[in-house]
Amino acid sequence: MVTVWIIAGAFLLFRGVPGVVALWRSRSWTRSECSVVDVRPAVTYAYRVGGDEFTGRRRTFDPGPGLGAAASDSSGNEFVAGQVLWLWYDPQDPRSSVLRRSASVSMLLVALGLTSLAFATSTLFSGDAP
Repeated sequence: MVTVWIIAGAFLLFRGVPGVVALWRSRSWTRSECSVVDVRPAVTYAYRVGGDEFTGRRRTFDPGPGLGAAASDSSGNEFVAGQVLWLWYDPQDPRSSVLRRSASVSMLLVALGLTSLAFATSTLFSGDAP
């Protein structure tokens, strides 16, 4: 059982940590307007930084379609082509952008991964490990 907790914890951390790190790094990002270009199969938005135009598809810093795909499908009416929204972009690399600076799924994955590793560690050091 300890092995399962270690593998599960490592996998959850592997999936969650990048989103949490991206959220942390985005604290210095700049807010700007964008317009929705397309909503199928996923939202695509366009924005300008200086004289350059960029497009983006990232909604949050959470892991992509493997997790949370059902949530993105259920919010199909959330965006409409031509809609004006706010986004956040990296002033050092304007190609990096996100509509919402959030990573709730990533934070949950990190919390579950750390909990799983804590169970494994406590079992190993309690002497109850098989």
